[in-house]
Amino acid sequence: MRLNPGRLIGRGLLFAVAASVAAVFFIDYCHLVYDCGCVSLWAGGAAHCNIQTPGPPDCPFCAHGGLASGALVSAVAVQAAVLFVPGKPGTLRRAGLALLAFPVVVGAVGLVAGIALGYWA
Repeated sequence: MRLNPGRLIGRGLLFAVAASVAAVFFIDYCHLVYDCGCVSLWAGGAAHCNIQTPGPPDCPFCAHGGLASGALVSAVAVQAAVLFVPGKPGTLRRAGLALLAFPVVVGAVGLVAGIALGYWA
């Protein structure tokens, strides 16, 4: 199956939107998963995160930047796969799945990391 150039450009634009949503709202999702105090990038980001106060708990994503980066990169990789791997799903379905990939992948990584690091203990 060969993609025509117009469809490829359209999927590229969808990918740019989906990846941008993931990047911009990652820190908000961090707070949703860990209730750590992080706020939107334009409102201070991690300035109010619990890593700013001495003692535990420390937000796993903010305390371990590599973990946060890995979660975000994994989500964006899944978004790319959903949008560019050949198959039958239509453009609207692919767009929805790409947007859904962000909370699912980052949420799964966040849950596993929180349990493994004893964040909720």
